Amino acid sequence: MMIVYFIAALAAGTMIMRAKTRNAVFLAAGAFLALQAALVPCIALRKGATELGIFEYDSLGILFFAVMAAIAVAVFAHGRTYLDNETLRQLKHYHAAFVSLCVSMTGAYFSNNVTATWVMMEATTLGSAMLIYHRRTARALEAAWKYVFVCSVGVLTAYLGILFLSIMLKPGGGAMSFDVLTAAAREAEPLYLKLAFVLVLTGYSCKMEFFPLYPIGVDANQVTPAPMSAFFSTAMVNMGFVAIFRIHKILDVSPVAEWARSVMFAAGACSLLVSAIFIMRARHGKRLFAYSTVENMGIVLLILSTGHNGMTYAVFHVLMHSLVKSVAFLRLSLVGKTYGSYREEAIGGYREVSPVGSLELVLCLAGLAAIPPSALFVSEMYVFGETSRNLAAFAFVLLMTCVITGFLAARFMKIVYGPKPAAPLSAAREDRRTTGLRFAFLSAFFFFGLYRPQWFADMIAECISN
Repeated sequence: MMIVYFIAALAAGTMIMRAKTRNAVFLAAGAFLALQAALVPCIALRKGATELGIFEYDSLGILFFAVMAAIAVAVFAHGRTYLDNETLRQLKHYHAAFVSLCVSMTGAYFSNNVTATWVMMEATTLGSAMLIYHRRTARALEAAWKYVFVCSVGVLTAYLGILFLSIMLKPGGGAMSFDVLTAAAREAEPLYLKLAFVLVLTGYSCKMEFFPLYPIGVDANQVTPAPMSAFFSTAMVNMGFVAIFRIHKILDVSPVAEWARSVMFAAGACSLLVSAIFIMRARHGKRLFAYSTVENMGIVLLILSTGHNGMTYAVFHVLMHSLVKSVAFLRLSLVGKTYGSYREEAIGGYREVSPVGSLELVLCLAGLAAIPPSALFVSEMYVFGETSRNLAAFAFVLLMTCVITGFLAARFMKIVYGPKPAAPLSAAREDRRTTGLRFAFLSAFFFFGLYRPQWFADMIAECISN
């Protein structure tokens, strides 16, 4: 299955780069993404199988691959409208990088080897940099170089952590698979485990977008085409979560489990703090949503810090965040096309321009603010319940979330109900199919906030037990 997938990606990339027309580019990229979506049920039927020795179809990988495939289709569909002024060369580079990004992320989702996961995550840096530099502006060049440099340093830091994990293995103890490392962690030297976890958590924070290496994700989202920002803030972040989650499961059975949870609480609290500070100053729509991602990933770390029971809520929170945040960025892409800017002073009165789009933004605000029946309400209430045992921690988390929600709501309301700018507006073309995709995501998001089917609960439970 993975061989077919890799060959299809190579063929699609070749066809994209050799395409002579815009339609040929869209056809090749669309065919690959359609195949990727079709692979979801095929892989689900092969759950538990291992291919090429390093790719295992477990519930965690299947869930996040399915979400990535759905978001990739939506991003591609919106890109056809958003990228209407791009040259053929720009379209080629954009979609070729998009395909390479999907392949690298898929490898990271399904890898059952800590080293292979590291390789796949490093591979995403190149494709991401090409997409960040898509506009070829000075700001885009600066953001791309920052991204490459900081991500390279971050992933290298994580590799040092992997080296400390390898020390746990005795000579001839087997490959660096997560199962082997989990078994070895029970009797490993605590110092090596602590060093490994701190290094991996710090290094992979550049991909999952939490403290300390979150700034490059915020900068990247600002200059990247808005549909691709939706992919960065969901599928890319999810990839970082999957990598950290697998490492967390290793340490959860080790002698340093409680210490690791304390580290995650500190990282999560710092993420909430920096998000609250900078979201107050954010005047750019995409930076605003990017800081919201930092907040939500901080909440995920707080959930993981509560113990084994928190793993279920962490997986659920990340999945649900992907649905609502992708809609927010995709709708924002149309807002940007309408006003010709993402800056606060240039956007307002969107209710008059697009009533449907305004409804989407209000629903996204309700979802991100965890207002029932938002699916995020479930996991955030779990955080409040767990932190209520410590009054200082509870007060801090409550204050930070209130500040972030308040400023997020103020910015949303400015877009929807604020004064309409005097400058003439462009007519952003609405596509019923893309509108249907966004509302399908929102419907699923609020549905899971009200009811979680047994099959869905079972899959998340399998993510924890495997």
